Amino acid sequence: MRKYYAEFFGTMMLVAFGTGSVVFGGTAFGSMPIALAFGFSIIVGGYAFGSISGAHFNPAISLGMAMNKRITWMEFLWYVVAQILGAFVGTGILVSLMSTLKATKEQMTVTALGATNFQSPITIWGATWVELILTFIFVLSILAITAPKNEMGNQFAPIAIGITLAALIVLGIGLTGAGLNPARSLAPAVVLAFMGSTGALTNIAPYFIGPLVGGALAALVAKYLMHTED
Repeated sequence: MRKYYAEFFGTMMLVAFGTGSVVFGGTAFGSMPIALAFGFSIIVGGYAFGSISGAHFNPAISLGMAMNKRITWMEFLWYVVAQILGAFVGTGILVSLMSTLKATKEQMTVTALGATNFQSPITIWGATWVELILTFIFVLSILAITAPKNEMGNQFAPIAIGITLAALIVLGIGLTGAGLNPARSLAPAVVLAFMGSTGALTNIAPYFIGPLVGGALAALVAKYLMHTED
């Protein structure tokens, strides 16, 4: 159970820190503070929980790990459950922090709770493609960095992975919000829907299909082209 607790708390931190930076910091200073908030949370979570669960905090990463037999499919199932629950608690923490500022439901929906969404002229297919490509790069990097034969990978993995995520968010935040993580995208979208704002939940499909397909493709490329599992 320690593995699932680690995934729960790690995902909770990722969502609370990352979406909190969107809500309380916004984009007044550009995308870099948001990217760094997500990246730093990965670094901290990686060093805190990596030795316990591998510090996935993302169903797309867990899918790639399961396909390459680094975790079992039963573990994958419980990893995803823990990650989704952690994401919802992270969003709940954000809502509670906003409540201390006497924010109304209307004010919370204006901030979108840091939810990912896309706007015209990007279509649902374009958003799916963006999420697929960004997640493919992210998961492929993780599988290569943490490959058993990569002697330097284990020591510096959280830093390298955190930097990679931050860079990809800078690249994609203006396109789709750079979800790259179904759990991270689902939680604020559902909470927003309960508040009466259904836009993010209506457009949730690209944030599931893109990352999961991207993670699966990354697993295949890592295993059969880069031979990370040898």
